[in-house]
Amino acid sequence: MSYQAIARKYRPETFADVVGQTHVTGTLRAALRKDRLSHAYLFAGPRGCGKTTVARLLAKALNCGENREGDPCGKCETCQAIARGSYLDVLEIDAASNTGVDNIRELRDMALYAPGEGSSRVFIIDEVHMLSKGAFNALLKILEEPPARVYFFFATTEPNKIPRTILSRCQRFDFRLLGRQELGERLDHVAQAEGVDLEPSARRLLVSLAEGSVRDGLSLLDQVIAGVVDAVDEQAVIAAFGLVRTEAYLELNEAMIAQDAGRALRLVDELAAAGQSLDEFARGVVTNFRNLLLLRLDARLAGMVDLAPEQVEQLSAQATRFGEQDLLALIDLAGRHFERIHRSTQPRIMLEASVVAYCRFESRVLLADLARRLEALTAGGAAGGGGSAAGGRVPTPPDMGRNPPPGIQAGAARLAAPPVSVTPVPVQPAPGPSTPDPVSTDEDWVRLIDHLMQTRPRVGACLMQGRPELAAGRLRVVFAVDKRFQVDSLCGESGAIEEAAHQTWGRTVKLELVLGDQGQNPDRQEEIRQEVAPTHREELDEACRGDDALGGLVDLMGGSPLPDSEREKWDGPGH
Repeated sequence: MSYQAIARKYRPETFADVVGQTHVTGTLRAALRKDRLSHAYLFAGPRGCGKTTVARLLAKALNCGENREGDPCGKCETCQAIARGSYLDVLEIDAASNTGVDNIRELRDMALYAPGEGSSRVFIIDEVHMLSKGAFNALLKILEEPPARVYFFFATTEPNKIPRTILSRCQRFDFRLLGRQELGERLDHVAQAEGVDLEPSARRLLVSLAEGSVRDGLSLLDQVIAGVVDAVDEQAVIAAFGLVRTEAYLELNEAMIAQDAGRALRLVDELAAAGQSLDEFARGVVTNFRNLLLLRLDARLAGMVDLAPEQVEQLSAQATRFGEQDLLALIDLAGRHFERIHRSTQPRIMLEASVVAYCRFESRVLLADLARRLEALTAGGAAGGGGSAAGGRVPTPPDMGRNPPPGIQAGAARLAAPPVSVTPVPVQPAPGPSTPDPVSTDEDWVRLIDHLMQTRPRVGACLMQGRPELAAGRLRVVFAVDKRFQVDSLCGESGAIEEAAHQTWGRTVKLELVLGDQGQNPDRQEEIRQEVAPTHREELDEACRGDDALGGLVDLMGGSPLPDSEREKWDGPGH
């Protein structure tokens, strides 16, 4: 008898033999026991996870004369004929090669006849998404009103390509890829049945290559077993598939830590001389940086790293030499380098440039961390009685990370202020020419706006656009004619503005809002805005102008403020 591939030889004979799909097999077995099986099922999921196998098992269960609790016996003549593909009442069709409407019409005509050998007629259509639009239309009527004892089982890897009219006529089950533990146990079972010792390190590599697919895992195991005597070890798997050994990535990490580009280039040369895939190595670099990040974040994530325990321990030690921000940036960089190497006609040159870039990678350090370190150093120098070479004291930068300047905290409070309701009142028309005195000092006006920005930010923002004039206890704010919206918004806030003026200036004034020819000068309005509601960038620039050391540090590192979405993450709770 000719050799039979392992993936076919160990195809499950009962629902209990199907690995990792209990959410599907359990439901189907219960439906069989209760005689509540639907006439059409759609099995969707990745390749090699058991869709067609379950469809065949379901066909066996429907026709098996020895059906036991919803499971086919797998030994009777009917079950064996279905397994061989010679049973007349179970027809399996590959939709990839039978895409036309004529093929489906022929199938539809066959469905009209009663079962010949068994109790049910079953049509299994694999890769059903490959059918043409006309073929799908030909299926609609028979799916909606199928003949008695006729069943349709569809399998697909791309359910999104199936028309909704077909989907609505089927019960859908989604298959999943297997986890590492489940797939590893299956490979162990098959290897033991084949009389081969599968070492843990070799199993780990096979599981990683299979990526959750049982069929892929068994096919890979079959290929390796063909080249060994009685044991499959890690070296046999590496040799069979031309894999890059894990030590190569550990060596690259050491070269990066030492910033030794020559060492990294020699590693690439060794890989090329050994005939190993440089494209595969570039892909593995991304996974390597991902593993480093997991171990750097939390040692308890070691279970998510698919390496041998001793290699995980070595990688954990290397992870402490990298910062979290560095590894995030390296993952992004390595991903872009892999895409470039994968498409390049000169992958070795691209890979060499990439490893040099990794070794020359500049650490991403938050400005807040640098500022705190500098503050600690200067504080330590002052405590020790030291100073600069010229005897002067180095300025201490503010802690920009955990204790932002007051403007940042004030800005946050302003943003959190609730909106204020507005009740428009008639606006007084602008009177004739007069010669009122301006507000006593420009600083008084800025102080009033700042007070309002902290208590009523919407009111302050609108009032800022007016030009103030104070005469005989009356605060007259003139707005340009195109600022009608701002004036209407402020009409109902006169009492709040007068109260704020009293608190700020210590005197009582009467507010008058006027639409006139000229409002606040735009340049002056921007100056006031920068003073009372600066952006994080403007606050940092102001802090740098008052601190030469901090300004030099920002210029040197090209520093910039953190986005609002990142500030809480780095400030920590309570800040």
